Amino acid sequence: MVYNRDGRVGGVSVNIVIPKPVNEILLVLYENNYDGYLVGGTVRNLVLEQKPNKYTIATNANLDDLLKKLKIYKPHIIGDEKKKIIISNTKFPMEIIKYGTKDNNIESYLLTKDFTMNALAFSDEDGLLDYSSGLVDIKSSIIRLNGNEDENYIKDPLKILRTIRLAGEYKMKIDAQTLEYMFDNKELLKDVPAERIRDEFSKIMLLDRISFYLKKYFDIFLVFLPELTLMENFEQNNPYHVYDVWEHTLISLKTCEKNLELRLAVLFHDIAKPLTYEQDENGVGRFPNHAKKGAMMARDILNRLKFSKKQIQVVTKLIEYHNHDFPMKEVDLKRFLSNFNSSELEKLFKLKYADTMGKNPDYMSDTDRINKDFERVRSLIRRDEVIKKSSLKINGKDLINLGILQEQVGNTLEQVYRAVLDGKIKNDKDLLINYVIKNFLPEDLDK
Repeated sequence: MVYNRDGRVGGVSVNIVIPKPVNEILLVLYENNYDGYLVGGTVRNLVLEQKPNKYTIATNANLDDLLKKLKIYKPHIIGDEKKKIIISNTKFPMEIIKYGTKDNNIESYLLTKDFTMNALAFSDEDGLLDYSSGLVDIKSSIIRLNGNEDENYIKDPLKILRTIRLAGEYKMKIDAQTLEYMFDNKELLKDVPAERIRDEFSKIMLLDRISFYLKKYFDIFLVFLPELTLMENFEQNNPYHVYDVWEHTLISLKTCEKNLELRLAVLFHDIAKPLTYEQDENGVGRFPNHAKKGAMMARDILNRLKFSKKQIQVVTKLIEYHNHDFPMKEVDLKRFLSNFNSSELEKLFKLKYADTMGKNPDYMSDTDRINKDFERVRSLIRRDEVIKKSSLKINGKDLINLGILQEQVGNTLEQVYRAVLDGKIKNDKDLLINYVIKNFLPEDLDK
């Protein structure tokens, strides 16, 4: 369907204004007798009155020829087959792509798009082009496969996750037929490279209603996170809990801010409970070492999905310590806090808070204890009394220069560090040197 310039038809209306820098590029195309249309997510966002992340232009032009004609805009061509021209603009980043279809026209190009809401094109001359039901679906908040064919999912199964992510980002419902295709083809996700799964899943984990989506599409997530099935319907038989492990996790996630490492830690923090479950003589459930075991399981999962070493380190540390009580004695607390940087501590407290919010409501007062612990920690940090080993004013080179043997350097540094943590000596270089001379060097060394 072709709408007029402002997109008005049957009571549905849009008003699309092309930014000047983008229009300049389109004019170059028109002046050289080429097609030029804004397409896909660009038009979708403009219809939704949201600024696009980038402005995608589709054309029938020869890109090598076009590259020369756009020289003053400093374009560069990318892709294994040179299928895309990038034009850098801080406010309006642009990309130009070829139709890449046999007919080499806009209509055949739009028929290749995954969803109806992305199968739209716009130009000032032709107005809004919609050969499916894209505009109506956008206005009705519906995500629908373009052409109602599951071939999209068969060609690229990652689009199953992308459908979930788009539904969350744009607050849309997924069409029933599209939903059926997603579940029918979910096993194809096993053939998708882990890095691609990771990237799309990471975006899903940052959705506003993450608990809703994890629950609704649970069977889809199980394809690449089979460990989640351990938690489903696993009753905890513990007075602190009125939900099974999976429901507890989902409720905890509802209270969790949008931070990927934190949300991953919440997702996996109790994953080992079913594997560590024991009952005492009264039938009360216990989960010895579930935090440490859960950290190990999370490490395996995140490694499998190719998360970065830094992300894995943070997530697993949060899981391992999420069930630890903060020591009451200040000297012990300082030693405990030396395991974390300030960002990790913030996340740890937020994990502990989310964990508590998913427990029996009768124990919500535990949040007060968490807040008091956090204030104690903040007080120490403000007084600059949390010292990490890397912050010591003395290092291995200094110890060797003093006469400490190479094989004894690590142990000596550890003992000096503990002395500082215990308040036996201040973290001052001269004082630390004298401390080493007095406690770790033979008395007759300089004789």
